[in-house]
Amino acid sequence: MTMDGSLNDRHDGAKMTPSERRREIVNLVMAERTVQLDQLADHFGVSRMTIHRDLDLLEERGLLRKGRGGATAEGSLLFESNFHYRMQTEVAEKRALAKAAGALVEPGNVVMIDDSTTTLMLAEEFESIDFITIITNSLAVCERLRGRPNIHLILTGGTYNDTFQGFYGLVCEQSLAKLRADWAFLSASSVIGTSLYHQDQEVVRMKRALMSSAERSVLLLTHSKFKARALNHFADLSEFDRVFIGAQLDAPAAQRLQQANIAFELV
Repeated sequence: MTMDGSLNDRHDGAKMTPSERRREIVNLVMAERTVQLDQLADHFGVSRMTIHRDLDLLEERGLLRKGRGGATAEGSLLFESNFHYRMQTEVAEKRALAKAAGALVEPGNVVMIDDSTTTLMLAEEFESIDFITIITNSLAVCERLRGRPNIHLILTGGTYNDTFQGFYGLVCEQSLAKLRADWAFLSASSVIGTSLYHQDQEVVRMKRALMSSAERSVLLLTHSKFKARALNHFADLSEFDRVFIGAQLDAPAAQRLQQANIAFELV
């Protein structure tokens, strides 16, 4: 197993602070997707118990998922992958989805964007649209678009979550309830049948608030979402005015959507 700063390149754990070691563990897990506990102990020259404690702490912070004998950056029913890890996956597919969805927006529109890495790609599409208002709970969207003279940017506020790079909770939901938009752009962690799911209840409530405050809702899904699983249901595909799905969606999944009379566009 090789990479820049790879597991083959051993570190002297005694010379690293715990925070430095944990930061490096996160980097290794995001680069490799899955890393074994014994590999980490050998890599840093520390005990298995030390690595156990590191992984427990990092999992509590939502930076990785601890499993039997190691850790992974991949999501599960209860765990949504770290934002920075998701930013590195399916980039071309997300960009194509954003380009197709962004073509719906016209100068003067008010647009809501959720916290997903898929809808973050819309920021590039909106940089050239005049007099557009963007409402978002996403810190990443804010950082990407702040200072743009053509964009009026509104951040919801709320309780910040570093794993999702966004704001949630009562303040966020109340802010959205007091605003109206022409469009809301969202994504999901998982599609099961015609239902959409996410691992976190606060994220679910935020997405529902977005949909309730917009005249029209648009869904962007990479093909991998049809193979993923998450705990909390938040919407049905039929609730969206437009649904864009990555063209790599397998034929059986597409057929099931057609049989359920779901209108969607492959991008």
